[in-house]
Amino acid sequence: MRGCHRKREPEVLSEWLAQKSADWQPSYPFPRNIREPVIESLLDAQRGLCVYCGRKLDRSSPGATFHIEHFRPQSTHSHLGTCLANLFLSCGQETPEGEPSDTCGTAKGNWFDEAGHVEPEYPTCTHRFRFSLTGNILPNVNSDKAADQMIRILNLNHPELKREREEILFLIDGAAGEQLGYEDFIDPESRRAESYAHMVCQRFGTQIP
Repeated sequence: MRGCHRKREPEVLSEWLAQKSADWQPSYPFPRNIREPVIESLLDAQRGLCVYCGRKLDRSSPGATFHIEHFRPQSTHSHLGTCLANLFLSCGQETPEGEPSDTCGTAKGNWFDEAGHVEPEYPTCTHRFRFSLTGNILPNVNSDKAADQMIRILNLNHPELKREREEILFLIDGAAGEQLGYEDFIDPESRRAESYAHMVCQRFGTQIP
């Protein structure tokens, strides 16, 4: 799992939530003028990557390529529907054919296990996982049942994800020519990262800033 850095609540969201009264309760989905600043805040906190698999989020078609993910589902945690701490960005909204994706947030759906989950906080959650040279993601400790469950629920060993991770590991290990460093996966100015930068940084014993 990629996880998320500390978030900053947009001022427009704070002001909107503060309007709560006996006659009006804020609810999800957000109005457009709130939704866009929330997305920008989450993109910054996640360095532009999916909170689960770590792929770079495609912003070319919002709603079709990524979505706002409620980690604790609205179906069981409706009081957290507008809480920024419970919101993340996930890829896996639709396939190019318009079908539901079978990875990340779409695969997770309304699943949640309070006793058997991994909180998506970076870098803590990333330390719960390791990557093999074939692109497999595994629990860092074999007995970590929650990590194993997250891998299965999010389908993080989907063949496409495994192939992409394997290709990157092949490159950074120098087997395909000039060796790459973790700096090649992070823009120092915007702090936005390339796909699987969390895996690359873990490989080099460092973290995404």
